[in-house]
Amino acid sequence: MQSPTGDNAQSTARSGLQAGSGLPFDRRVVILLEIADDPNEIALAEELFDHRGWPARPAEEPERVGCPPERVARVVEVRLTGAREGAVERALGLVDRLAVAASLNMWARDAVLLEHEPERYTAWRVSPAVGVPQPGRVVRTVEPRGRAGALADLRARELAGHVHASDVDLHPADEPSIAVRGNVLSVNIGNAVAFLAVVLAAIAHTGWQLTGWFITMLFGLPWLIWGLRYALRDSPARRTTLWALPLASPLLLPLVTWGGGLVQDRYIGSFGIPSDSVHAGTLDRLWAGALLVGAMLYCVALRVAAYGWNRRFHANPDAWDLAKAAGAVGEGLIVGIALTVMLSYLHEGAFVEARNAAVHLHEPPPYYGLRPVLVCVQPVTHVAHPERGFPGASYGGTVPLTYPVLTFGPDADRIWLWDPRSGSTFNMSLDDATFEPFDPDFAGKDRPCG
Repeated sequence: MQSPTGDNAQSTARSGLQAGSGLPFDRRVVILLEIADDPNEIALAEELFDHRGWPARPAEEPERVGCPPERVARVVEVRLTGAREGAVERALGLVDRLAVAASLNMWARDAVLLEHEPERYTAWRVSPAVGVPQPGRVVRTVEPRGRAGALADLRARELAGHVHASDVDLHPADEPSIAVRGNVLSVNIGNAVAFLAVVLAAIAHTGWQLTGWFITMLFGLPWLIWGLRYALRDSPARRTTLWALPLASPLLLPLVTWGGGLVQDRYIGSFGIPSDSVHAGTLDRLWAGALLVGAMLYCVALRVAAYGWNRRFHANPDAWDLAKAAGAVGEGLIVGIALTVMLSYLHEGAFVEARNAAVHLHEPPPYYGLRPVLVCVQPVTHVAHPERGFPGASYGGTVPLTYPVLTFGPDADRIWLWDPRSGSTFNMSLDDATFEPFDPDFAGKDRPCG
């Protein structure tokens, strides 16, 4: 049973309506006007009404009560948008300003907000007998008539050549049909597969990246493209997209740069090394940020595509296309931000992998342009003790000399070092030692360095 009432019901009933001028409206105010009995004045008024898409007609005899005989009475319907309260006053103001601006001898005598109480109805879905093709038909009856009245109407009425006698039955149409529910279930499964595939492709160090990229390329991207096509085709969201995308495009480059810096800084910070002491290339920073921003935009596009698929299969058969598209963008943005936050913490897995590699004397893999290198420290003076390390010349502790340490390169005349065994971070001058890249082929068993 459906019973839309009040402002929401009236707004729903008129959603998508446009006046003759092409402007949308959700309020209608009927105004009784008096115009000077002059052909030029009457023609000008009708021209102005027509230009604004306001229907006008001569007033009927009961409506002319109180109007002087030397003036012409017209009834015009002013269409506007906004709240119910104050709509009449605003419509009168529009008419008054129109008369003043056009020097028109016209004034409004009466005005009323046009409202209609929606009918209460019951919708019935036509279900044919076994072996009879599905007619795809829904019959509505106004209360108090029910199923019997709908069945009588269906058997007596011919619509588009369809007449049903005794080979059909009726079921309430409040819930989607089994076919629609099946389509919606398939769409939701497709959306989940496309989302999980890109998550697997984006998360490193899991062993599922190749599988994620494979599914994304073969299924996720085609699913996304067709879903966006269904979302924007014949939809008010298409007009919004035409101005929203160019407006948001200039923000992408700063966002990508910031995201790349966030990814690299978190990874460097895991070693206890200041991020401003490591210098990475601009392209590497952009590539690191492109992962975060791309994941967020993909989630937004995927949610809009999901709206497009649901729209294609009529999961929610109403006219609120623009509101649903905006809701889809908002939901996709929330999921995208959550995925971005999750991806920004992937540095922890990369740090563990780098630490394990360094402990076993293997070169850690690069991480978005950051290349940790194992080096052996050789002091330039004989102050260093071969077992106690290199005292006095470093900040943060004793630099080991018998096994390699990790570094991201020099920063001006100093260099930051990280001990993979103790997890300590050191800072020393480049003039106090030489730093030779570690070569495992020439490393001793007990003393890899020295």
